[in-house]
Amino acid sequence: MTTRNLGAYAACLCALLACERNADAQTRPSLPIAYISVQKILAEADDAKAASKELETLRADRNRELTAKRQALDSTKLQLANAGGIFSGARRQQLTEQVKREEQELQQATLHAQTDFTDRQRKLQDRLRTELGTIVNAMAAQRGVQYVLNQDVAVVLAPAGANWTDEVLQRLNAASRQRAASASPPEKSASPAAPKTP
Repeated sequence: MTTRNLGAYAACLCALLACERNADAQTRPSLPIAYISVQKILAEADDAKAASKELETLRADRNRELTAKRQALDSTKLQLANAGGIFSGARRQQLTEQVKREEQELQQATLHAQTDFTDRQRKLQDRLRTELGTIVNAMAAQRGVQYVLNQDVAVVLAPAGANWTDEVLQRLNAASRQRAASASPPEKSASPAAPKTP
């Protein structure tokens, strides 16, 4: 075999291998894996921001209520400390009972505030988690993906197209806006004035 024939043979062999590689790449399915950053979604989603504001407002309201009860208790304790003299035994007894009652009320109000805050936080998180799951499940079914990982804890390396974070965030925010639009009452259009009769 001459050098020219050998070169042509090598070129044909390389072309054939390249064709096989391309055919393999086209017939081989892509990996059924995607990932999202749950942390980013929880920080940037409209519903998450609204939930955070709602919880902060609830916390501030409960703190104001508890502060008012603490101040009332402190005032009653001060009255008890200043209630002296021979004729004030009944008044001291009354103030002592009032202090005990106000301490119990403060304790119950503190417990109620903590429980209320925790319950509200759990409900908001559950709702957001449900919406996130619905969107991710729909995308996975649509694209034939079997695994969606949390980038914040499990993904070290993945193909660029497998990151769904921004798209999931867009879909969550779109669903939130749509829900808000359907919840707000429709604007009433001004009815046309009745024609005047001559």
